Amino acid sequence: MIGDRTAQAMKAAIEMEKSGHRFFTEASNKVKHEVGRKLFSRLAAEEIDHMRTFEKIFNEVSGGADWKEAMKAIQPAKRVPYFDEARKEFKVEDMSVELDYLKKALDLERDAMQFFERAIQEAESPEAKEIFKRILDEEQGHYDLIQSEIDSINGTGFWFDVQEFHMDGKF
Repeated sequence: MIGDRTAQAMKAAIEMEKSGHRFFTEASNKVKHEVGRKLFSRLAAEEIDHMRTFEKIFNEVSGGADWKEAMKAIQPAKRVPYFDEARKEFKVEDMSVELDYLKKALDLERDAMQFFERAIQEAESPEAKEIFKRILDEEQGHYDLIQSEIDSINGTGFWFDVQEFHMDGKF
């Protein structure tokens, strides 16, 4: 059976994934650049995959109990970073919508990674640790993708942490 701390972490994680899906979906609808739209659409889809992962694991550890009903009674142990609050910051008329969304998404992914790192440390079973580790790895992938897009827009000379050109003119 699932422990209380793990259940609380899963409840918070599910809420965070739902909120992330809404944030990335809104971003994909508001940004003008095709690459940005595709990136945010992909991230939104992956948030749904994360929720499905939690549902599958919860069903396995709870013996098939209805996870949605069981989760209603569980309160998250502490406040987690939710993407919904970030969505309120953006207006359609912003001139740099893509970069603003990307920067906020980067901050939110960093917060999500910290959340999952704590969840791994507090997990009460090896199975729960593995679940949270898998999601942490995916969140790290999201972070890297977002950072790469920011670097590309800003023309920093880096692409996935590989220096594309030197500022001194040497190649």
